[in-house]
Amino acid sequence: MPYDDDMPADLRGLTTRMDPVPLHLVALAKESLAWRDTDAALARLVAQVDLAGVRGEDLPDLFTFTAGELTIEVEIAVAGQTAALTGQLVPPQPARIRVDHADGPTWVEADGLGRFSAAGIARGHLRLHCHPPQGGPVQTSWTLV
Repeated sequence: MPYDDDMPADLRGLTTRMDPVPLHLVALAKESLAWRDTDAALARLVAQVDLAGVRGEDLPDLFTFTAGELTIEVEIAVAGQTAALTGQLVPPQPARIRVDHADGPTWVEADGLGRFSAAGIARGHLRLHCHPPQGGPVQTSWTLV
């Protein structure tokens, strides 16, 4: 069978004509590249406690992440399609914290005691990106809520 020079071009456009990528997914993919920070230390998940089954109520989940000397403790309470976060930095310190989630980033401030909170966070995958005054940025792994 002879080689058809037009076949690669025809095949290249086949997937975009037959099953195009939804525009909102393209936008989310491009936005996710802006969330990268190669200089941030990765905080690993060291504890996760799911209290929902303890008393049959919808109790919050508790997460603990560590990176070097910094520990990030987060309580996540789910209500419908959103979640509310309440957290603590240990050792206590002020910081800017970005919560990356499906609806885009949400910025919050940790006070001098390291306390922070964020409401209206879209359920799904999320991560925290902490900018303390001392040392470099720290980000948690992606967590499903």
